[in-house]
Order: sequence, then C-alpha cells, then structure tokens
Amino acid sequence: MKVLVTGAAGRLGSVVCQELVRRGHEVLATDQRFISGLPAPLRLADLRLALAVYPLLESKDAVVHLGNHPSLDAGPSPQAVLADNVAMNANVFRTAAELGVGRIVFASSLQAMVRLDQGRPTEAPYTLPYFPLDGQAPLNPGSNFYGLSKEFGERTLQVLAQCRPELCCTALRFPKLVNESFLQRIKQSQAPSALNWGEGLTYLALPDAAMLVALVLERQRPGYHQYFPAQALRIAGYSAAATLAAFFPATPLRRLPSDIEGLVDLGALETDVGFQPSPPLTVELERT
Repeated sequence: MKVLVTGAAGRLGSVVCQELVRRGHEVLATDQRFISGLPAPLRLADLRLALAVYPLLESKDAVVHLGNHPSLDAGPSPQAVLADNVAMNANVFRTAAELGVGRIVFASSLQAMVRLDQGRPTEAPYTLPYFPLDGQAPLNPGSNFYGLSKEFGERTLQVLAQCRPELCCTALRFPKLVNESFLQRIKQSQAPSALNWGEGLTYLALPDAAMLVALVLERQRPGYHQYFPAQALRIAGYSAAATLAAFFPATPLRRLPSDIEGLVDLGALETDVGFQPSPPLTVELERT
C-alpha cells in the first residue's frame, strides 16, 4: 500500500513510519522540520497550504494524518493551534477525497471527548463521560481549542464518509502516548499526584499506537469509525470496581461494577481490527 504519513518527524510519526515500512508498505513521510534516520523519504511541506498537499497525496492509497500541533502548549497561542490544525485537517482530508485516496487515519485525541481546563486536567470531580471509557463517548472538548480542532477533524471525516461510502475514515482518540522510560518512571513513583486522574489514568505505549495504525490501514472496513485506543493504569490492591468507587465516585457507569474488568473497553477495536495492546501497568500508591 502506498501511504503518506504526515507529522512524520514527531514522536508517533517516526514510529509509525518504521512500523509501516517493516510491514512492507511504501511510505512517503512529510513534516515541516527535517529529521534524519527515517526509513522513508521525507518531504518538507506546510500542510496549512492546500497547494502543498496535492503533490504529496497524488497516487497514494492511504494517508495517516498525524500532522497537527500536538497540544495547546505546542503553538504560539490557543487560537493559532485551532486555526492551524483546522486548516491542516481540512486540506488533507478534502484533498484525499478529491484524489481518490481510499483510506484516511486521523490522530484525534482524548481531549475531543473529555473537558480539560485549557488542555490540562481539572481537579476532582473529573468531567469524564463514563466508565468503561470507549470511542463512542460524545464530543465534548468544552473551551479547549486543541480539543475543538480535533472535534472539527472528526466531523469532517464523518461528512466525507457519508458523501463517499467507499472511503475508510478512522479517528483514533489517542490518550497520552508514552515511551518505555515514562512507564518506568510512573511504575516507580508512588505519589498519587503523578497520575493523570483527570484523563481516567489512561495512556498508550508508542509501539502499540504504531501497530494500531497499521492494523487500521490493513483491516478497516469502509465507513466512518472512531475509537479510544488506551490502557488504564491499575492501582495495586484495587479491583477496577474498587478503583472507580474510591477515585471516580461521581462518574457514571455503563455496566454493573461487578461486570467492569478495566477502566477502558477495547472490545470494538479488537473486533474490528484485532488490536490487542500490551498489558496495562500496575502502580502502587503510597500509604497515608
């Protein structure tokens, strides 16, 4: 498959390029900055300019669109993050549809469905939609301009999939993406303040995220799809039900507590594309 990967110089983009090349795909990478060591040719381009996008997507079978400001802090201002991300998403998605690119994978975000104060977790009680979390939670970014840019991207893909039923459009609402060193630091820390309670203790390892992108490209059926690919930290000495009762008592439950095995439901991803990430990490909290 001929695949364009945008944002290829980023933490996720570089790993995605490696995984796709390893699986035998023909990859073209693009970003606004140069990095060495990518296993695919890299073209520098500004995705905010529509004319820059057409030659990148010409003759491609698929696009993995990761090329956004990755957070509010990554842009010069919240309004610039919103404006730039919306422009990049609109240009990539519309151009792909016009050129007959059959598969679009979009790096959306947890922040499209969880209200965070300017992109940062709020204090308890947290504004999580429900447990177990999954990709069907309604869009709810609040006033977070980064989350709003992801909401626009998802809605654009929904419209394109309705207009072109043969398109495979997938939005992956990624949580915090982490490497092995981050996981080790969290595992060794016993301070409750080190955990991301406002995001439901969720995370995803970068290799798992890259594997998921490849699986979606290879196995997704036509139409619009959205998922929440995440693992949730497990608290030593607490079952999932006990964790929810102790730390998230105000959040609605979609199942009986006795039927909840984890804080995230990955059933749809496993059924649709066979995704099975690494087992969730267990952490111990310091006793007070």
